[in-house]
Formats: sequence, structure tokens, C-alpha cells
Amino acid sequence: MLSIAQLLKLYMPISILIFSVSCSSQTAFVTQKNSKTSISTNKSVKSTGFHNQFLNQVNIVRAKSRQCGKKLFPAVPPLSLHSDLIQAAYKHSQDMFKHQFLGHTSSNGDTLAERMGKVKYSWQVVGENIAHNQNSIRQVIAAWLSSPGHCSNMMSADYTQTGVANVNKYWTQVYAAPK
Repeated sequence: MLSIAQLLKLYMPISILIFSVSCSSQTAFVTQKNSKTSISTNKSVKSTGFHNQFLNQVNIVRAKSRQCGKKLFPAVPPLSLHSDLIQAAYKHSQDMFKHQFLGHTSSNGDTLAERMGKVKYSWQVVGENIAHNQNSIRQVIAAWLSSPGHCSNMMSADYTQTGVANVNKYWTQVYAAPK
């Protein structure tokens, strides 16, 4: 895994601000886009089953103020599901499972920002939590809440939409706000 300094050196030339936190079986990642050239898409979806269960649990977390590491976050508005973010999360979880790795860079070298472009999502801020080996929604949320970076992603008021996937215990949750 690259250090924060290595990530900054790699991405700052293309005007992307990166924040990365990692632990043994999970990592959090945030990117903010400074470009004004994206075209907006607005494909909100109502989903059933797994996606709604996950969304409900995350929104319960966001409904109360919460300490994430040294930072206190106030309660924030609920997220909504977005089909492009679900697709991006699924493709990344599937890639991690197929190639047996845990990371924010895809097996083909794509970054989170590049993956968002491939699903045609126009964003102003995007972040990602990933994890491996949790058996349930409750377990992965509990693991993320115990990590300041993951918890911060879950509690960020900057995000309004989300997508989530679990492929054979490879979890990806993408957070974003559209352009």
C-alpha cells in the first residue's frame, strides 16, 4: 500500500486531493475533484433487499452525532442510493475478489476517480470504504465505525449519495455528491 506522501505525489499533479487511512482489513479513501468539465447525471434508484438494508443502517449511523477519532461529527442528512455508485462498488468488489487483493486501486491500475468516469458518474467529491472478511452489514459497519477514516466517510455531510456491494466478503461502499 502506498503512503499518504506517495499518494499525494502521484495525484496532486492532476488536481485531486487525496486522504487515505488504512488498517489490516479495511481502508478509507476520499477524493475531491477540482475540475469543472463534468456533465451531470441524475440516476437515483430505489433498490430492494441488500442495498436498502445497508442504506438504512448507514443512515441510522448518520442520524446521530458521532466521534470519529478526535473529530466530533454532528448528525447529518441521510444518503440516497445511486445506480452508478452501486455499479462502481460492485465492479470494485468483484475485481478485489477475482484478483484476491484489498485496495483502492483496481487490478488494472484504475483509481477511484477513473472508476467513477467509467460508470459515467459526474461528481464533485467522492470517497470509498473497503473491507474484507466481515460476515454481515452490521459487522462491516461496526468495523468502519471503529476506524476514524471510515467513520469520517460515513459521517461526512459532503456526501449525499452512496452505492454498496459485497462480493464474497469483499465490501465496497462509494460515497459521493454529484456535480
